[in-house]
Amino acid sequence: MPAALRALRDRTGLSLAGLAARTTFSKSSWQRYLGGRALPPRAAVEQLCALAGEPAGRCLALREVVAQGYGGD
Repeated sequence: MPAALRALRDRTGLSLAGLAARTTFSKSSWQRYLGGRALPPRAAVEQLCALAGEPAGRCLALREVVAQGYGGD
C-alpha cells in the first residue's frame, strides 16, 4: 500500500506540505501513510487519487485488503 501511495504522490509532484495544503490531512499524517506506519483512511486515498488523476477503485480495493491485516477498518 505505501508503495502505491508514494507512486501516486510522485505523479502529483507535491511535497508532503503540498499534499497537506490540498487535502484535509496533515503533513505528519501523510508522512505516516506514505511510510507505511499507519493505514490511510478511505478519504485520504480518495483525495490522493483525485490529485493524481487516478480512479480510486484500485487503490481503495488494495486498502481494503491491507485493512484486513490491520484487523479491520
